[in-house]
Amino acid sequence: MPFRGGPPRRLRVAHVVLSLDVGGLERIVVNLVRMGGVLGQEPSVICVEKPGMLASQVDALGAPILCAEKPPGLNYGSVGRIREFLHRLKPDVVHTHQVGALLYAGPAARREKVPVVVHTEHGNRMARQRSLIRRARVGLLWAIGGFYVDRFFCVSEDIADSVRTSCIVPGRKVAVVPNGIDTSIFSWGGDPEVSRRELKIPPDVAVIGTVGRLDEVKSQDLLIRGFSRITDHAPAPHLLLVGDGTERPRLQHLADQLKISDRVHFAGYQSQPERFLGVMNVFALTSRSEGMPLSILEAWAAGLPVVASNVGGIPKLIVDGQTGLLFESGEETALADALSRLLTNTLEAARIGEAGRQHVRSRFDVEVMARNYGAHYEAFLPTRPADVEGEAQGVRAIDV
Repeated sequence: MPFRGGPPRRLRVAHVVLSLDVGGLERIVVNLVRMGGVLGQEPSVICVEKPGMLASQVDALGAPILCAEKPPGLNYGSVGRIREFLHRLKPDVVHTHQVGALLYAGPAARREKVPVVVHTEHGNRMARQRSLIRRARVGLLWAIGGFYVDRFFCVSEDIADSVRTSCIVPGRKVAVVPNGIDTSIFSWGGDPEVSRRELKIPPDVAVIGTVGRLDEVKSQDLLIRGFSRITDHAPAPHLLLVGDGTERPRLQHLADQLKISDRVHFAGYQSQPERFLGVMNVFALTSRSEGMPLSILEAWAAGLPVVASNVGGIPKLIVDGQTGLLFESGEETALADALSRLLTNTLEAARIGEAGRQHVRSRFDVEVMARNYGAHYEAFLPTRPADVEGEAQGVRAIDV
């Protein structure tokens, strides 16, 4: 039955993050904002702590960005500020990303009577914790957050399993929505010769590379040590690390200690990582914990063969020997063997790279992800208010 006042208006979706600093989940949110506009939504973003480096990309898309500027530590006043933002935006759906954002936006959304509240957990926080006390704390946070949501999304089955078994989130609320990327961006990596010259990498050497935050959980130290063991390939390969973070000084020191610093290149943060994927022959991910890493999807989209640790959601993402090679997490020798295998067997490397490219295009495109989320939103909104209810009072600029 149509509403008085005209046809239903566009679906208003407010994404809530701690910040839009550089990272996988933050890029997912930017893509959801972009695709939301394409799919007929009115997306907006609320940052709990600070805008971050990717805020300008959201602003360029014309979506409102508001920031609560939460100070360090618990701050209940931020719940009130987020509620004020929601009152102005008048969203139909609040979609939080990571439990920190949910703990502030969940109460605010319910007090503001937002019709639908959903959440996405992008990493397996439970798997990262070694002590029982910390695992219990994660479970408690998930349980508290789960109280506020209509749907608790996970980007991989292993995260969903942890949520179901380790906390009090009803199984009926839990759903898996895999990450997606804009595969077209990564199908052309620029001119690799130009990029190699910029990085001072010789044109005739093979390059093993990785993209991601230089962080302890990413275990790039294992990658450097494993790389140093590759001695049966001539000319000697080079290693390229794209990304920045607190571990960079320690990693540079490790390369010096192993006497391979002349073959290890730190590119720092790059806003267009696809340019540097074009330089690589093999992509490696050595993380200790992962949900569903965007970096693997991006490497596949660039046609690269992938070597990855068998942690978190990775074993369900990669078919060993077909779309990549898996190694036991922390096993330096196994990593070196897998890397050496792909450098030596170029036909196998090309076959695995092409299989990955086809896999990501068919299953992990950003539009598939956005439509999947959209279907869940609509499932909780069988009817939508018409324009007569009034316009949202959002802003395009960052509001601090």
